[in-house]
Amino acid sequence: FSRRDTNAKSMQLGEVLSNLPDRAMTLVIETLVKSNYAHLDGYVITLFPRGMTSNHEANKTSDEALFQIHSTKIAIQTRIRRLEADAQLAKQNAVKAKRSGTATLALTHMRRRKAALDEVDRCATILTNLDTSELSLERAKGDKQLIQTFSTLKIAMEGIRRESGVNSEDVHELMNDVREDAKMSSLSASAFGDAAFDIDEDELNAEFKLLEEECAIEACAIEACEIFPGGGGDDHAYPPSDSERGPDV
Repeated sequence: FSRRDTNAKSMQLGEVLSNLPDRAMTLVIETLVKSNYAHLDGYVITLFPRGMTSNHEANKTSDEALFQIHSTKIAIQTRIRRLEADAQLAKQNAVKAKRSGTATLALTHMRRRKAALDEVDRCATILTNLDTSELSLERAKGDKQLIQTFSTLKIAMEGIRRESGVNSEDVHELMNDVREDAKMSSLSASAFGDAAFDIDEDELNAEFKLLEEECAIEACAIEACEIFPGGGGDDHAYPPSDSERGPDV
């Protein structure tokens, strides 16, 4: 799922939980925690749709940090929208006060508008910093998972070598033999290919010129048929003369 889909699902789940009575909420939380699908820390509950992993304690701090960043971003975005609305309202009030002749009141509304816009800029900067922090934290978690994956892969490869009894020298020797066979096959295919496609360019150009002339002749023939559909020897190729047409009735 993308981050947008995950956020939408989280908001839907939060809305469902918020509408539950306190007793039902407690029962749901206890059930999720006991079944290893949630972790409760004070007043913060963290849900795990696929179940908690064995290294949850190691990931607990980063998950909580991501949750706090996400919650803070939502709060700041809500505040930015409110400040923009306040700035727009202050602008409208300033215009009304100016038209009514109360310059002092108009200046007051303009100061409120400027203060709101300055706060919007500050919140936007904070939001950018939070986005950067969130990406950095997610990248660090991804790097950690990548290192764990490579470590697991190394252990698996070592186990396979021990079970099969194949050492690194045998693998290198086998790969060299495969490369040598592939090289010989490539040389053979190249030799056969050169012999099969050894064509004189002059003959090819002459043949191409003949094809162009044939295409030109066919195009002239098609054009003549379109101009004279019946052909030169057909009675309907040309309109009849006055003597052939006969008297008008």
